[in-house]
Amino acid sequence: MNRSPQNPTLGLSFALVAAALWGMLPVALKELLAGMDASTIVWYRFLIAGVVLCGWLAYRRQIPNLLRVDAWIRWCLLFAAAGLCLNYFLFNYSLVFVNGETSEAVIQLTTLFLIMGGVLFYKEPFFGIQKLGTGLIILGLILFFHDRFAELSNPQSAQTIGVFIVFISAVSWTVYALLQKHLLQTFSSVQILFVIYMFSILALFPFVSPLVVLELSAFQWALLIFCCVNTLVAYGCFAEALNIWDASKVSAVLALAPLFTIGALKLTVFFVPDYAHSDRLNFIAIIGALLLVVGSVLAALMPAISQRSRARAEAARVTAN
Repeated sequence: MNRSPQNPTLGLSFALVAAALWGMLPVALKELLAGMDASTIVWYRFLIAGVVLCGWLAYRRQIPNLLRVDAWIRWCLLFAAAGLCLNYFLFNYSLVFVNGETSEAVIQLTTLFLIMGGVLFYKEPFFGIQKLGTGLIILGLILFFHDRFAELSNPQSAQTIGVFIVFISAVSWTVYALLQKHLLQTFSSVQILFVIYMFSILALFPFVSPLVVLELSAFQWALLIFCCVNTLVAYGCFAEALNIWDASKVSAVLALAPLFTIGALKLTVFFVPDYAHSDRLNFIAIIGALLLVVGSVLAALMPAISQRSRARAEAARVTAN
């Protein structure tokens, strides 16, 4: 794969757009769930994105030929597709039980799980800054839920069920992300997403109610369109940011997504005080959310910091010689 020249300003812009769109997504999904079930929402998001990617790849004659790759690659694709499909569905479904702030906070566990997966399966080093980031993520979750521990101790409460669903969603995304490391040696990220979308469209079809869109209000139609466009634009900006900027720095910017969720809901509550779908976080919970973001940013930036340190050490050795 050819990589475009580095453009930090444009890369930051694309990454911020992706973070903002992903941050606002739970707010829209929570409202849309009043008119559609989670599986149908996800199916339409995959359908629209899949059709657009199919046209794009066909135009560029890059539709992947799965028959020309080894069987283990096809198995990796299958499990990666199942992981991302499950992640989409469970994240959507969790919003039946919890609000957007909570779902975005818990999904930050993907950063921690990805680090653990890299250490376990790829024998990646676990640096001191990553340990600090991990500690901040854990502390941030404790502060975020500080006033809900009694409710979370009840396995039948909506909060407990919702948090558990997001937890499994984070695990399933990590499976997809770890497998994608191998798959990128064979396919581009767009080709991988295309296969995943096609798989998900077929896998979810027996569980969806496509005609429910005929019963949506104009507002719900607008939300559905936003969610579908969000899938395309956010992943497009994400892919382009990776193409022109360091992956670790892009990941660090994407860790800001929970702040966009909290900001959007705080703004909504300011203008609509009776708005029901907000946790109305107190000061301690907001501090917890900030620690989650800081921890995720530190963990994401570690590869860039390590690479820069190695480059300086190598330059110093060359100079000394």
